[in-house]
Order: sequence, then structure tokens, then C-alpha cells
Amino acid sequence: MSSIPLTFNNGQTATTSEIAVVTEGGRKKPGERNKSYLVTTLVKDGVDKNNRPLYKREIRSFDSANEAKNFKEVVDRDGLNSEAFVSGGAGITIATGSTKDGVKSFEYTNNAENWQKTKSGEKQIKNASSKQVENIGRDEGGEVRNHTTEFSKKKVGDAKDDSIDAAENEIEKKKKERSGIGRKKYDNLFYPSFIKKSNQDKLRISILKPKLQVSSQGTSNRRDRFQAFKTNEGRRLPYDIPKGEMFYSRRGQIVGYGEAEAFESAQDRIYARGDNQTKPEFDKEIIGSVTLPIPNGVSDQNAVNFGAGTLNPAQKDISNIAFKTILEGVSEGGKVARRAFDKAVKNKNLQRAIAGYVGGTAVGVDPNEILSRLDGTIFNNNLALLFKGPTLRPFTFQFTLSPRDRKEAVSVQKIIRAFKQSSATQKTTGDIFLAAPNTYGLQFFKGPTPHSFLPQFKECALLNVGVNYMPDNSYMTYEDSSMVSYSLTLSFQELEPIFNSDFEDLDNNTDRTIGF
Repeated sequence: MSSIPLTFNNGQTATTSEIAVVTEGGRKKPGERNKSYLVTTLVKDGVDKNNRPLYKREIRSFDSANEAKNFKEVVDRDGLNSEAFVSGGAGITIATGSTKDGVKSFEYTNNAENWQKTKSGEKQIKNASSKQVENIGRDEGGEVRNHTTEFSKKKVGDAKDDSIDAAENEIEKKKKERSGIGRKKYDNLFYPSFIKKSNQDKLRISILKPKLQVSSQGTSNRRDRFQAFKTNEGRRLPYDIPKGEMFYSRRGQIVGYGEAEAFESAQDRIYARGDNQTKPEFDKEIIGSVTLPIPNGVSDQNAVNFGAGTLNPAQKDISNIAFKTILEGVSEGGKVARRAFDKAVKNKNLQRAIAGYVGGTAVGVDPNEILSRLDGTIFNNNLALLFKGPTLRPFTFQFTLSPRDRKEAVSVQKIIRAFKQSSATQKTTGDIFLAAPNTYGLQFFKGPTPHSFLPQFKECALLNVGVNYMPDNSYMTYEDSSMVSYSLTLSFQELEPIFNSDFEDLDNNTDRTIGF
């Protein structure tokens, strides 16, 4: 085993080690490479509450010594943030770790290969990385050597990781106790059956459930929204990539396989920002889907809520006093109250208005009625149409399902059951609480790609499932008693409103979906 130390460059350091491939049973499977070059990098990652330095570890895998050597040269020259790594020169990050509390010292990424996750492979990787860290600590000395024991000493790292696993298991247990007792998986269903492989336009309705969050404090909150499937649509980058990120200029576009995989490995960094974690679609898992032909009469309504608002002079003065008192203190509120009092003393009409308002309020009578009885006047209520808030868009779709054979009849039966069951309220363990039904993701497709001219949807709830088993008002069945035709009505409503910022300026770009 060879070891090549790299020196800190802007707080970074690395060493490389060559390890042999280990497979279950001791035999190499066809197509597996014979050896891998591991590189451990340490990066300063802030300080703890006692102002001691923290370090982040990344274990990278290379196919050849030349790639590892090139990595060394680039790190020495430019640091780990070099643009030279964008083309793939940084290897594959197979494991990470940190000396932060609540973060494991060793944890595989999605890029790790199966052989690396075996007991033998994991042991080799951990041992190699530990020796690399020891070499770094010996070469660097001081704080590096003193504060990376969780990486270099197996017992220390394992004890920390076991403690985190125990905490996560306890969190998982508690979450499962509060989660709904409901069906965990549905089929991917199609009607008519040929639509699965057809380029026909279609509506896909995905059944969603929240992902079980078991991360302990300090771990990254992975979005897992994009996955590099080997299909064109699976390689479309999300639209909400934050500005300044590497893939921002490519948002919404279909990218190559290499870029899709690079984006997937960068999701933790991209989506651990700002309010992205609070969006409704964050950490949702697709547990089934139903694909149907596009129904007739598709429409949407973007509406906001405006309503009449009034504010009479007495209410205006009182509200000004309250605002000043709350926002600027008692002294400012007192000054406003004093000005209002002086004005009332000099203005007879205002005196009468305040008297009517206070008198009416005191006896529980509309102040306007008192004024109208006294002299036939009422308050000028300054009527205006005021913005009251956004609304949630509803969508109703009606489908006629007429199975043509036994296979389609069973598929239609499963589709109806999937909608009924997934939209039903769920019990929880102990029957003390009730859990919300599943939610849904709706998307129109033109062949294999999203439809550019039909509406897009945010995550929806299914409010109503209506089934007419005799849409022609006549009882007709096949030999197996399945109905000849069904009428299925689905009423959805989005979980959050549409905001101005949800629309993108895509009017001049016909290659991308325009928007909601």
C-alpha cells in the first residue's frame, strides 16, 4: 500500500492509497476493476462551541494512479474548489464524515459501489483512510493531529457513529409511532394498457407520502428530489436551483448522463439552503402512480381574494395611536393621542363622531345607528376593495374507463381502489391521533416529456373521489362480472397558493415548459 501526502492548501490536505477490490466470496465479478486509488481530503469546517477547529473528511475513489496524481497537483495548485474538477478530475466521493457533533465520522454516499459496502471493503476503506489521516496529522502537527482522532482512531469513530445510529433509531421509532397505519406502496398503473409504451399525451398522477426523516442534529437534510434515471425526463434538472450554483444556468434543462450524476451528488450542498426545505414537495416519496389519457375540459383558475374594507375616522385615529404605541413606544403613542384629543376639542363634528362611536360601542349598538337617529348621518367608512389573501387552485377531472379485456378490467379496479385508499384518512398506533391522507403530484406529458401548453401543478390533495359504476344508467357487465364502463371523477386542490415568483420568464423559449 503506497501513501502520497499532500500539504494543506487554503485549509485543505489529502493523501492517496491504493487498495485491492474485495468481493463477496473472494472472487472478482466480471466487469469489476482490479484496484482503486483512495484519496482522503480534510477541509477545515469551522469551530465548535469551545472554539476548537472542526474538520470534514471526504474519501474519493480513482481508477488510476495518474488520476490521483493529477488530483494532487490540482489541489496543491488551486485547492479543492478548482474548476479543473468540474470535468470529473475530482474522482468519485464514496464516503464522507465530520468531527462535528451529531455528524458521523464515516458514512457512504450514493456513489459508493456494492463491493465497497461489503464488510471486507468497508474495513479496507476505513483502515486506509485512517492511516491517511494519521499521515496528515503527523505532517501537519498541532491542531490537525489533535482534533481528528474520530477519523484516525477506529474505536473513537465507531463509538461516535454507533451513538448517532442509536439516536436516529430512536427518532425513527417515534416517527413511526406517529405515522399513519396505511398502505405503503401502490402499483404503477396504466389505462388503457397500451398507454404505458405509447407516445400519446397523458396525465400522470403520482401518489406521494412524506419521507421518514431520521437525521439527527447536524446532519445534512437531503432533498432527494432529482434522480439520474436513464430516461430523458429523469435527467431534467429542477427549476428551483439557487442562483450562484454550478447548475443554475441549466435549470429545467435535460442534461447528459455525466452531468445528471454530478448534479445528483451535489444535491446536499444545493438544497441545504434557505427556505427550500420548507416547500411542500420537499422530501416526498413516490409510492405509486396512475397514468391516464388527458381528460376533456381541462381548465384552471388563478384567483386571489379581494374584499370590501371600511375604516371610519374614529377607528383610524384609534388605530394610529395603537400602531405608534406598539411600534415606537408609549411616548410616541401618547403624542399621537394628544394630537387626536386636541383635534377633537376643536372640531365639533369629530366630537360628535367619537361620542357616537364610544357610546354605541359601550351599549353594544352599531355607532352608525346612534348617529342616524340623532341627526340622520353615518360615518364615512372609507369603503375600499382590499387584498385579503391568495386562494388555492382546485382541479376536477372526469375520466370514462371502459376496459376491453380481463387485464384492463383488473387494472381499472386497482386504479379506483388506489385513489379511494390513498385519499382516505389514516389511523395511527393507539388510535389517539389521525394521520393525513396521501398527497399527489400531477403532470401532463406530451409523449415522454412534460407538456408545454397545459397547466403545471403544485402538490395537491385529493378532496373527492366519485365513481359511477353505470354511467349509461344501465347495468351491464362482462362474464366475470366486471362493469362494462366506469365514470371516475377526481377533485384535487393544491396545497399552497401560486405566487408571482413561481412563474419564470420563458415566453421566448419554446424548448421549456412555460409555467403554471
